[in-house]
Amino acid sequence: MASVRLAIAGAGVMGRRWLRAVAEHPLAKVALICDADAERAREAAGQVGARWSTDVGDLSGVDGLIVCTPEHLHAPPALAALDAGIPVAVEKPFTHDVAAAKQIVAAAEQTGTPVLAAHILRFEPRYSAIRSAIDEGMIGPVIGVRSARIGVRADQDVLQGRTTAPLYYGSHELDLARWYAGDIAQISSFHSTGVLQRQGYDVADLYSIALQFTSGAHGTSMLGWSLPNRSVPPGLSGFTVIGEDGYLEVEQGHTGLVGYASHGPVSLDTWYTPQIHGRLGGAMAHEVSHFVSVVRGESEPICTARDGMEALRASLAVEHSARTGQIVMMKEFQDR
Repeated sequence: MASVRLAIAGAGVMGRRWLRAVAEHPLAKVALICDADAERAREAAGQVGARWSTDVGDLSGVDGLIVCTPEHLHAPPALAALDAGIPVAVEKPFTHDVAAAKQIVAAAEQTGTPVLAAHILRFEPRYSAIRSAIDEGMIGPVIGVRSARIGVRADQDVLQGRTTAPLYYGSHELDLARWYAGDIAQISSFHSTGVLQRQGYDVADLYSIALQFTSGAHGTSMLGWSLPNRSVPPGLSGFTVIGEDGYLEVEQGHTGLVGYASHGPVSLDTWYTPQIHGRLGGAMAHEVSHFVSVVRGESEPICTARDGMEALRASLAVEHSARTGQIVMMKEFQDR
């Protein structure tokens, strides 16, 4: 059975993770690495014997594209691929603004080409199990959700203040909230500042969010990155879904595996990109397998371009509400 030939746009942290997972997949190969930095593209391509380019429109000989550039650069490579009828996976957050997301959604629908919004938590077994249990009626209709994702200040060593907690973390939590409880009707939020500003980054530390869904369900989420760097590595995170007949909960920080070194607690990944006998496993491997299946025409995207756009809209609505003090009605919220 022939391997699908995949291109990766962006050879940074996420691009390297995709590169390894694709290279280890039995039905896929990395055919092309695109990056604005020629040396970085050449070095990454050399790891797997792939072609490299600095031109994101150079997609000859490619069956699918994975977009791992910074979010404000997602649209050009995605649109180039869709124009050529090539399926696309787009890392989170889907884009940096609603206008760019709408362009991708429109191009996907006009060309009939599949787009996977690459929200990795949809491929993490615990979160996927919650959705399956909801679909099977195990806890009855969903009436509430509760989540938290609060990381450490050291996140900014990489991000350098270029994005916000609602975009960086909220694209996960708000997508899951929609996946479990349906479309969001309105959002209100508050935020606090100071911790990261004293480190030189003009971003808010912590957001508290209230959600109302069109189904009548409601919920809360807390997002941020203000914890001390020596906190337990997973930070504070988890997700609870409350139904009429029960509840389901992911205790994300409790993996069953604890590690300590001379400098304190250490994080050992058992869910997202774990090393299993020298190969990459976990949610990342599941996500790659799903995209390979999409490219081969065997599956429809579990998380669509429209899902990616709606998670982005919700993330931006959180920022807007915190900034203005207004409740955001999602039916009316567009490019603010």
